Amino acid sequence: MRANMYSCVIIDDEPDGIEILGDYIDLMPNLQLYKSYTNPVDAMTEIRGGNIELDLIFMDINMPYISGIELSEIIRKKTKYLILTTAHNQYAVEAFNINASGYLLKPINFSKFAETVNKVISPGSYTERTTSEEDNTFFFVKLAEERNNFVKVQFKDIIAVESLKNYIQIYTANEKIVTYLTLKEISVILFEYADFVQVHRSFIISKNYIGKIESNMIKLSNGLDVPLGASYKDDFSSYLNSHIIRTNRLK
Repeated sequence: MRANMYSCVIIDDEPDGIEILGDYIDLMPNLQLYKSYTNPVDAMTEIRGGNIELDLIFMDINMPYISGIELSEIIRKKTKYLILTTAHNQYAVEAFNINASGYLLKPINFSKFAETVNKVISPGSYTERTTSEEDNTFFFVKLAEERNNFVKVQFKDIIAVESLKNYIQIYTANEKIVTYLTLKEISVILFEYADFVQVHRSFIISKNYIGKIESNMIKLSNGLDVPLGASYKDDFSSYLNSHIIRTNRLK
């Protein structure tokens, strides 16, 4: 292994989770994937009983047979750094108790992944730029049907996101991007920003690109017409009313 490279192991019972983290590791010039495990018992046996020198383990929490928390207690001394991954946010105390180095909440975007890894492995040289708002203005997604091909998406360029069953289509000012995510998964990222609102079970839109509202149809600046769903009408009406300029003159 080259100097200044960090040997990584992924332990996650979901192959998709391993694939995503593996792709992210490939994008980091100082990380190298040593091995991945979908069976936590196999991981426990090999890592605890072997002479492997690991730098970083990415550990899923919710796994069969033995949880990531339990497994971490057994093999924590076998790695310099341990980053827990989970779709649930109630494990912060447990992460602290097992001396976890970091914590990633699924779905994991590349920007957050890189930020967490850099904080963990280089805390002394972690610059203010890395934690600045600039690094939180974009994310990466994998292109559907194109293995190992990623595209960078700027939040400011997103006009709308449409659900396509097992995929989503991201409409930007310049292109349409199809990726293997659900609308619920992408909403976790988008709703951290005030610019996005869900207006239909199949659509999240950017408020910045609303052109017209005609009855129950929202017309976006790229020409896309998005229906306003009944379940989302009250919230959207509240947003709309808060931005309407009205006259006080009598008619």
